[in-house]
Amino acid sequence: MAFQADDRLTRLPASADSPPAGLLWDAGRLGAHGRLDWLRPEAYGERAHPVGAEGGRGSAWFVTGDAGDAVLRRYRRGGLFGRLVHDRYVWQGVESTRCVREYRLLRALHAQQLPVPAPLAAGWWRQGVTYRQALLTARIPNAESLAGRLARNMHVAPWDAAGAMIARFHLVGVDHADLNAHNILVDADERLWLIDFDRGSQGAHNAKVGESNLQRLRRSLNKIGGPAGEAGWQRLYAAWQQALARGTAA
Repeated sequence: MAFQADDRLTRLPASADSPPAGLLWDAGRLGAHGRLDWLRPEAYGERAHPVGAEGGRGSAWFVTGDAGDAVLRRYRRGGLFGRLVHDRYVWQGVESTRCVREYRLLRALHAQQLPVPAPLAAGWWRQGVTYRQALLTARIPNAESLAGRLARNMHVAPWDAAGAMIARFHLVGVDHADLNAHNILVDADERLWLIDFDRGSQGAHNAKVGESNLQRLRRSLNKIGGPAGEAGWQRLYAAWQQALARGTAA
């Protein structure tokens, strides 16, 4: 995916007090001069608040800065390996950094008018053969995760709309690598959004990819709601199938 007209990319060489780093950002929203401080929660002071632990690893903040309300996320590894290396990744070049790949994917999906947060900035800090990274995206106003909604009332959820929304992504070949109830947002107007596209991709429509995504979501809903979560998933799955059928027939 090529950079959009408003995207800027800069590489910062190592200095006496900092390692080599780089930044990709939307100059149309953040201005022509990039600042790595956009990706440092401490730079926001009292305008940075940790995102609740649900579905995350304590590595995200709600911030208010140059582009208004945003979400700042530091990339962290999960699982057993993540306990050892935390937030380090092997350096393989700028184009292979997960933050740049996610930024570009979000840029493309946003341009297709899909319900995703607008990407604002992606940055990385190298140290030897490893690097750390972060991503800044626009915040969806007055939104809660589907997981949060279900925790309050498992029987009041937009199952049909969620299935149709997910189908929109699958019809254009999107593979969401971590489709779960924490990464589906519902805003105050009951509109649905999909977030966290780390390791996601877009290619040709692939039914097997969609099925794999939905099975992952199924495990998430069953973990949260047991039999009620399974019942909700069944309804969501039916709506997803119907939307796919309509889309592929169009």
